[in-house]
Amino acid sequence: MEQTIKRPVALAATGIFAVAAYWLRQRQIQSGGSFFTYFTVAVVVLLAVYALFLGRRKKHTAILSRSPLYVLGLCAAALAVTGGSAAMALSPAREFDRGLALLGILAALSWIVQAACSYRGKKPHAAIYFLPVICWGVRLVRDFRVWSRDPVILDYCYSLLALIFALCAMLELGGFAFDRGKRRLTAFFTLGGIFFAAAAMAGAQPRDVAITGGALLYLLTQSWPLLRPVQHTP
Repeated sequence: MEQTIKRPVALAATGIFAVAAYWLRQRQIQSGGSFFTYFTVAVVVLLAVYALFLGRRKKHTAILSRSPLYVLGLCAAALAVTGGSAAMALSPAREFDRGLALLGILAALSWIVQAACSYRGKKPHAAIYFLPVICWGVRLVRDFRVWSRDPVILDYCYSLLALIFALCAMLELGGFAFDRGKRRLTAFFTLGGIFFAAAAMAGAQPRDVAITGGALLYLLTQSWPLLRPVQHTP
C-alpha cells in the first residue's frame, strides 16, 4: 500500500479528513447527531489499515529532514504553542495552569531545538523528544480529572482523544531517538492525532485552539519525513 498510496496523497487525504472533522464537529456541537461518530470510526480504521502496510523503519533518519519547510513547520508549531501557553499563564487561572503553561513553553523550545538539529543533519538529545510528552501527559491528567466530573462526556471525548493521540505520537517519535522507532505505530498515532486535533479545535477557547493547533502543525510536519518511502535515502 505504501507504493500505491504515495506520501502526498496520504497527507492530502489526512488533511481533507481533518478539515471535515472540524466542520462536522462544529455541526455536531450546534445541532447534535451521530454522523460524526460514525465518520470518526471509519477514518480511524482507514488510517490503521494504511499504517499497517507501511514499511518498517526504526532509525532516527526516518524522522530527520533538512528541508526549510520542515524547519518552518516545527517553528510555526512552537510559536502557536508558545502563544497559547503565554495566554494561559497570563489568565487569572490556578497556579497549576501556570505550571502547565511553563511546560508548554518548554515543549515549544524543544521543537525549535529539533528544527535546528534536523537542519544541521544531527540527532538531538533524546530528552528533547520527551519534554512535549511530559507536557501533554500533564494536560491529559488535568483535563481528564476535570471532564470526568461532567456526565456529558461526549462533549469532551474528541478533545480527550486529541490529547491521547498526540501524546502517543510524541512518545513514539521519541523512540526514534534511540534508533528503535516503530514507524507503523507512529504513523497511525501521528495521522490520527492530526484528525482529532482538528476536531478538538471546534468550539474551543482561543488559547486552546493555539495549543492544539500547534500540536497539529507539529504532527503534520513530522509526518512528512515519517511517510517518506523506505527506499529513499535521507
